[in-house]
Order: sequence, then structure tokens, then C-alpha cells
Amino acid sequence: MQRTKLLLIGLGFFWIFAWSVFGSILGSRIEIMSATNADPAWLIGWQRTLLRSAHAHMNLMGITTVLIGLTLSHLKTYFSQKYANLFIIINTISIPIFGLGIVLQAFNPNTNGTISPVTAIAALGGILYIISIGIWSALFIFSAMKK
Repeated sequence: MQRTKLLLIGLGFFWIFAWSVFGSILGSRIEIMSATNADPAWLIGWQRTLLRSAHAHMNLMGITTVLIGLTLSHLKTYFSQKYANLFIIINTISIPIFGLGIVLQAFNPNTNGTISPVTAIAALGGILYIISIGIWSALFIFSAMKK
């Protein structure tokens, strides 16, 4: 369990690092474009909004991954190693699926009346992530009620 805990904490901090770099690059691009008036539509457009959203979501997901790693030992009496591994896999896989999906969605928007495959990928990652965080919070509530 200790190895898994350290892996989750490391992955969480890696996500925070990687998406902070992404946010810095995005911020630099915005500053350069503002200074040169290169593409004013992009500065207020949907693409920029999605990229900023991806940056914020991925940093938050990194923080929750660190928190899962830090709290893993508190809940080990309530589920087996098999279930812990399944939960961790679902949570860890959902983050890059959602992140990649939302970044690609910025460059492949939906057309009227249809949902693009990229949007479906982002939605799948988001749903898996929300389910995993819901399970984690339910385990804490359950453990508090048992004591």
C-alpha cells in the first residue's frame, strides 16, 4: 500500500507540474497576442476558454490525486487491495482521458446537433473521474459512520 500511496502522490504532483507548465505557455501566448493584436477573436473565443478550463481542471485533478494518495492508508481497512487497485486505475486513467479530450475539443468543436468523438472522450473521462471521487468520498463518509 505504501508504494501505491507514493505513486499516487508522485502522479498527482506530476499532473500539477505538467498542467502548470501548460498554463504558463497558454498565459504567455495570451500576453504575446494581446501585445501584438495578432488574433483578437482568439483572446475571447471558445478555444481559449476550453484550454483555460483544461488547465484548471487538470491542476485540480492533480491535487485530488495527491489527496487520494495521502488518505489511502486511512481507508485500507474498508476495502481489499483488489478494490483499491481497481479504484486507483479508474481514477488514474480518467485524468489523462479527460485532459486530452478537453484539449482536443478546443481544436475540434462540435457541430450543430452532433457531439464529436472528442467531446465523447472528454465526457467519458469526466464521468469516470466523478464516479471515482464520489466513491472515495462515500468511503470516507462510511468510515466515519462506522466508528
